[in-house]
Amino acid sequence: MAPAGVALRSGSLGLLVWLLLLPRRLSEARAGGTAPPSPPLAPLGGRPRGPRAPGCGHRSMRIVGGMPAAEKKWPWQVSLQINNQHICGGSLIARQWVLTAAHCISGDVEYTVKMGDTHVKHTSRMAVKVPVRDIVVHKYYNPIGSIQNDIALALLDFPVNYSSHIQPVCIPEKAFMVQAGTKCWVTGWGKLDEKAPTQLQEAEQNIIRYEECNELLKKELANDNDIVRKGVVCGYSTQGKDSCQGDSGGPLVCDFNSTWVQVGIVSWGIGCGRRGYPGVYTEVSFYKDWLIDHVTQASSQDSAGFFILSLCLLLLGILVTP
Repeated sequence: MAPAGVALRSGSLGLLVWLLLLPRRLSEARAGGTAPPSPPLAPLGGRPRGPRAPGCGHRSMRIVGGMPAAEKKWPWQVSLQINNQHICGGSLIARQWVLTAAHCISGDVEYTVKMGDTHVKHTSRMAVKVPVRDIVVHKYYNPIGSIQNDIALALLDFPVNYSSHIQPVCIPEKAFMVQAGTKCWVTGWGKLDEKAPTQLQEAEQNIIRYEECNELLKKELANDNDIVRKGVVCGYSTQGKDSCQGDSGGPLVCDFNSTWVQVGIVSWGIGCGRRGYPGVYTEVSFYKDWLIDHVTQASSQDSAGFFILSLCLLLLGILVTP
């Protein structure tokens, strides 16, 4: 088995091997809306795509340690696909917008989004598949080392109709900070081999703020440089539950006052479900301004969807902002 290393959770064998060779050379990058420094290493040959890599250390066909999700439980979960093949997860945040990870996106590729179904290949009568018209990747996304600004938006070709199986998730306000120890849930169709994936899986995670997460990973990797910085949040389970390859781009959600809020996007981790190694998630609230700037571009076509997004922001600002 390859030595422990940073693994993007969309699963790209070539990229995974490249990253596995650099466990102690994670580069420092600036957080948020500032440009990253020039990378100390040669840029990657391409962003993650294609078949998932068997790099998690567990022969499991699901989110590590997870369990099958019930129908309609996570109605915002989507599958980002190329040629009907699952590539990454994502979440519906408005009628025409899907939130995912930047490392899931490759240039000059036609994507579709499947939603409303817990089975990624089978198609229920409630399932909807929509072509992706355009994709916005954070302009300061940096795939080198510890990965920075790992966030992207997919604009659907047409607005979807909400149903009992298809609903948007709420996005937190910029000032919102999920507290350490909060119990949240990650979902996805991640897999570790070439067989067909099972139905949507779910796993509970305990939130770790980025400062503590950084210290934990520095200790485990015997690295003096900062590995995670502001703009991410981590999730961990003492029972070995974790997201893994194929789950990238999917949502980490928490229940606040009976409102489901997406606090994270599956980004990367050191293996999957390993003791002492939290999973790393893009912190959604950190990018709220970036999200709103791009979602409002479609507000004239999707006024109802944007209203729901704004209502969620207002509700969360009143109820749970510290």
